[in-house]
Amino acid sequence: MNCGKLFPEMRIIRLGAIAAVAVLSCGCFQSTTLIHVNADGTGTIEQTTIVTNAALRQLRQFANASDEKARSLDFFSEAHAQRIAEALGPDVTVASSARIKTAEGEGSKTVFAFPDINELQLKREGTDTGALGMAEAPQVHFALSHEANGQSLLRITIPPASMPPARASTAPAGSGGRPQSRIAPEQLAMVRQIFAGMRVAIAIEPAGHLVKTSSPFVDGNQVTLVDVAFDQLLANDAAFSRLQTARSIEDVRAAMSEVPGLKVNLDPEITIAFTPVR
Repeated sequence: MNCGKLFPEMRIIRLGAIAAVAVLSCGCFQSTTLIHVNADGTGTIEQTTIVTNAALRQLRQFANASDEKARSLDFFSEAHAQRIAEALGPDVTVASSARIKTAEGEGSKTVFAFPDINELQLKREGTDTGALGMAEAPQVHFALSHEANGQSLLRITIPPASMPPARASTAPAGSGGRPQSRIAPEQLAMVRQIFAGMRVAIAIEPAGHLVKTSSPFVDGNQVTLVDVAFDQLLANDAAFSRLQTARSIEDVRAAMSEVPGLKVNLDPEITIAFTPVR
C-alpha cells in the first residue's frame, strides 16, 4: 500500500522530505532529524528512526508471502545507510550508524556528514498523491551565504505547493454547504491505523550564536521546521476535513491552527541568521 495515496499533499510532506529520505515509504514510524550546519557549509544530519513492532510484523508477513529474503527488509543496516548517503548528495558519508531496539519497535540512529550544505539533494522519492489530486513533493534547497556584518545566512527554500483544482462535492444537510472530505470514513479509519503513533520532527541547529530566524519555532539554538504527531492531527476531525478540502496555503494554515502543538512552517522560504563559532 502506498501511504502517499492516503495522506494529503501539504507543506508537511515537503518539509518531511528532509527526514523521509531516510525512512520507510510506508509503515508507522517515528522520525527525528537534526541538521547541524557550520558557517563554512559543512555539517551533519543526525537521523533517528523507529519503526513500530506492528509495522515490522506486517512487512515481514509481506516478505514471507512473496518469498523475499529477510535481508531485503533490513532498513537499518550500514549498507542501507550508505545508499541513503549516496542519494543525499555528492561526497555525503556515513559518520556513524547504530541500531536501536525499544519496547515500541526497532530502528537506527545514523549520522551523515556533508561537505557543503548547498549541494544537499533532499527529495521525497516515490511519493504518489495522485489519488487525491495532489502534486509530487519537490526538492528542498539550501543556500548558505556570508553577510558583510559577519553573519552567516541559511536559506531553506521549498517550492510552492500546487493546490488541486476545485472539484464538485456534495455537502450533507445542515452543514452550511461545506464540502465533505474526499476520504471516505472507511478510508479515514485505515489512515488512522497506518499512521497511529507516527511522528516526524525536523530541526536545524547552526554552530554558533543564533541571531534570528523567520521560523516561529525556536528552542535555544534549534530551529524547528516541522514537528507533527500524526495521532494528534488525525484525531481532530474538523481540521483534517479542512485539510482535505483546502484550496490554498491560507486554507491549510487555518486548518493547522486548529491543532494545538502542531509545528509546521508554511512559508516558501525559511531563513536562519547566525554568527559562527569564534
